[in-house]
Parts: sequence; C-alpha cells; structure tokens
Amino acid sequence: MKTIKLAMLVVIAIGMTRCSSDVENDIQQDTTITQEDISPEILSKLQRMGFDTDKTSVASAKGGYIVDGDIFITEETLKENNFQKQAFYTIVDCNRAGNIRIQNALGNNAAGRGFQRGIDLWNRVNRTTLRLIPVNNNPDILVRLSNPGEIGGWGLGEFPTNGVEGGLIILNLNEPSIDGDAVTAREWGNILAHEIGHNIGFLHAEQGFFGTQIPGTPNVDPNSIMTSGSNPNVVFNANNVSNFDIRAVRRMYSNRNNRLCN
Repeated sequence: MKTIKLAMLVVIAIGMTRCSSDVENDIQQDTTITQEDISPEILSKLQRMGFDTDKTSVASAKGGYIVDGDIFITEETLKENNFQKQAFYTIVDCNRAGNIRIQNALGNNAAGRGFQRGIDLWNRVNRTTLRLIPVNNNPDILVRLSNPGEIGGWGLGEFPTNGVEGGLIILNLNEPSIDGDAVTAREWGNILAHEIGHNIGFLHAEQGFFGTQIPGTPNVDPNSIMTSGSNPNVVFNANNVSNFDIRAVRRMYSNRNNRLCN
C-alpha cells in the first residue's frame, strides 16, 4: 500500500484470468527490470485496461506486474487481449460477492490480530450483498505475509478477474508505521481493508482519469480508505471506511436492483 495515492472511488473495465494456484505463488518483484525495460506491448495493454503508465509505476514480478505500487496484475490477464469485451466495471459477480472466503495466513502477530478488523470494515456496511467470510482452508482470497524482498511498502492486493475476486493479499511486516514504530494491529486492519478494496475492484485516484467513477461519489474523497501512501495518515487513522466508500460499495454490490455487479 505504500504508494496508494489520494484516491477517488473508481473501478475500471478490465479482463483478468486467475488460476487457483496463484494464491500460493511467490510474486517476487524483479528489481533488475526497470519500467523502461517493459515492452511497449505490455504498457499499451495496461493503458487499455485503464492505467496511465506515464503517471504510475509498473514493475515486473514473477507471474505478472505490480502497478501503482500495490496492485498485482497477472500475465494471464494480459494474454487475454480482449479488454474491449469485458464488463463495464471490474468487480466481483453478484453471486460470488455474497460469499467471498478469505483466509488469515498471517500468523500470531499484529497483522494477524488486525485481520478481523480489515474484513469488518467492509462487512458492516449494510444494504449490500458483499460478505467476506473467514475460513481456515480453500479460500477465495489468501492473506499472507510477504517473503523477504517480495514487495515494497505495507501491502499488495490482486485485481478481480472476469468477475472473480483477486485471490491474493500480501502484507509486509518489515515495513514500519508512519511514525517509525511497528505497525499496530489496528493499523494493519486498516491496511488490509485498503488491499481488500483492490481485490473487489477499487483503484487509486491517479488512474481515475481512465477509470469509471462510481455514480454518486466525488472525484476526490480525502477520507477514503483507498487513500494512498502519499498521505498514509488517512488510512492509518481511519475509524471506518468513509461515507463515500460506503456509497460506492453499496452502488457496486447493492442488495437492490440498481447494483453494478452482474
């Protein structure tokens, strides 16, 4: 999450394919490859997916690319090459959204103790079909610790794939809090909520120029849980997701007929 930048509530039209084994993969970033080394074809595909590659970072990683600091996009996604045919919003299918199984593989540490808070911040928004259900095995989303050097910053989430939630969230215990101390359980809960936002379809603000703003939300929400590392105080100190986060997720996953999920 380190580079999560000031966010507007947006999701974009993207096609992704996620294999079930992806949730266990090491996605170690390849630091020998710079953004200048990434092929124009890959950058063009990312732009077609909605990312302004002139304004955001793109890093090569095992199995895909890390975009905007904490969003993982698989190679399989980029091989699809049918972005124009995808759903208008990249969110989880309605029938899946009500039963997203999420596993805490963080262990007995501050991040593990913050796990429940992270899912509660979304689950307690009423009038939605979205439900994150803790499980001990066979998860739809695996939340684990990063391997040494695997990611920079506090965390990383994986985007949805053709109506399927992103299958992986990684948290980095080696990253200190904004005051230089260890990140607390409460702060990890907020960070996890941010990364879950990516797994269910939320972007960072810089990409909103190409993305699709959720109806009824502002261009900029300074209190959003999706606010990024350029102003981490917002996420670290949040008591809840913001009012506009609530409005957005209700519009995306409403339990009424006007929802955006299919």
